Amino acid sequence: MKKNTIAFGLLIVFVIFTTSILQSCRIDSRGEIDENLSILHEKTFNISPDKLLKLDASSGDVIINSWDKPQVYVKILGNSKAERKVDFSFKSTDEYVEVTAEHEHNFFNWFGNGVRMKFEITVPTNFNTEIRSSGGDIKMTGVTGNQKMKTSGGDLLITDANGNLTASTSGGDIKTTNTKGTSDLSTSGGQVKCIDFDGDLSASTSGGDIILKGKNSKISAHTSGGDVSITYVGENKGIDIGTSGGSIKLRLPEDFNASARLSTSGGSITCTLNTTNISKITSSKFEADLNKGGNQLVAKTSGGDIEVLKN
Repeated sequence: MKKNTIAFGLLIVFVIFTTSILQSCRIDSRGEIDENLSILHEKTFNISPDKLLKLDASSGDVIINSWDKPQVYVKILGNSKAERKVDFSFKSTDEYVEVTAEHEHNFFNWFGNGVRMKFEITVPTNFNTEIRSSGGDIKMTGVTGNQKMKTSGGDLLITDANGNLTASTSGGDIKTTNTKGTSDLSTSGGQVKCIDFDGDLSASTSGGDIILKGKNSKISAHTSGGDVSITYVGENKGIDIGTSGGSIKLRLPEDFNASARLSTSGGSITCTLNTTNISKITSSKFEADLNKGGNQLVAKTSGGDIEVLKN
């Protein structure tokens, strides 16, 4: 009798979960999700450049663009369930604009509550942000300032941004294009790809590849489950690379100066740059200077090849 009761209880939980998923993800005839979003809130805040936007969203995608006006414009779109189940609050001071969207807390929210939201925000070109979404993508274009963004379930896409960037996701990819400044990027389950960056960069992922192309940077790149590919121009400010399960490929200027320490436990090492002050070179370990020597170039892998090639 007790086993039957437990089985019946599990069946009820499964039905609730399945029903919730079906209700929250209606598929149209083209195979796309029909969100039926409408404008829930639309507000404009007068504020000077170089101030701060704070956004804390329990779910939903976030899109941030810039303009020359001394204003922050916020548009929140959502479905009918978002209108009923989400508490929205807005606060504005001389120093910041704060937007909060918080779900009701109850048992059934564990299984998805059908809430769909999107935040479309425009800020002054020079502005700082602190963005958090528990379940969506974050996209930013054309903003200069200090940016902090975090999502628990989506991708991060940053384009044409200048300043210090700290970005993390627990379940998606990170991609930056044409950024200038210091970047600290981390993901637990995706790829990190940075194209045309200028400035120091730290990238880490537990489950994907790291692809970097930039200049004028001190680079730290570590992955537990993928390959690392770096194309770099400019002075060597220090490069530290590690992967537990992939290969490493670096394309560097022919006159790149470095003290190189390369090692692999499961592959081979190739270097086509000029080598001096050789300490040790074998198929699995390389300790020598590149050209005139200089800041360290460290690359370690447990499961792949290492290639250091002329750019």
